[in-house]
Amino acid sequence: MRGFIPPQTQEETVFCKKAFSLCERADKLHTRSFSTFLNLREKELFISQFNKFSGLKIEFNAGFEGDTERLIACVCDEYDEVYPYDFPISIICSDIDADEKLNHRDFLGAIMNLMIKREYIGDIIVQRDKCFIACHNQMAPIIISELKSVRHSSVDFEYYYEPVVYHRQASQQKSVTVASLRLDAVVSAVLNCSRNEAVTLVKQGNVSVNHLLAKHSDFEIMDEDVLSIRGRGKYKLSFDGSKSRKDRFFITYYKY
Repeated sequence: MRGFIPPQTQEETVFCKKAFSLCERADKLHTRSFSTFLNLREKELFISQFNKFSGLKIEFNAGFEGDTERLIACVCDEYDEVYPYDFPISIICSDIDADEKLNHRDFLGAIMNLMIKREYIGDIIVQRDKCFIACHNQMAPIIISELKSVRHSSVDFEYYYEPVVYHRQASQQKSVTVASLRLDAVVSAVLNCSRNEAVTLVKQGNVSVNHLLAKHSDFEIMDEDVLSIRGRGKYKLSFDGSKSRKDRFFITYYKY
């Protein structure tokens, strides 16, 4: 089992200080403290700061049910009851032109152009003719009033109050074997490239594991890790440790 990886950058160190202050506030004032949206790496760092306190509990909510990646944390007294509607999350929805293929990046870019910080935006679900966005309550009215087009399509967002269950659809699913669970071996397998090419991608800073930039090619991959390779896609890995007769690991990856 992989242990906790401490802050690797100045940005992560600053994030941990903010997370600690948020937990400290909940502890001293006996009140609920909410984070902004966290990715998988930030969630890990946030929990590391929460674990420095006793008498508190932590709850997470994404606004959506199912396969989610971005969540808001709530830290409160251990006997406090926290419900999904307590989180500062709004779900907004718009119909979109089914003839134009819009994706997650298109909508995120349009939102960023409104000068809204990424930490206030949760998961974005783009279906064939609809887009759902989980966002911080403070940002919902801005997006609803200001975001009227994405690329060449008109959009008109409004609040959505029904539950949204999201099951991420993989564009590709494949099983491969690897000689080891080193990062370079896994990257080589999923991209069907040479080991040297995989090492170069890591050295160039193009590979992240669970939103943590990978610095070394010998980083060990684990079950359910999410591998992001710049310009090549995002892959969720699945394996149970079983091996082939040639002593190679079986891995299944899902490309999104």
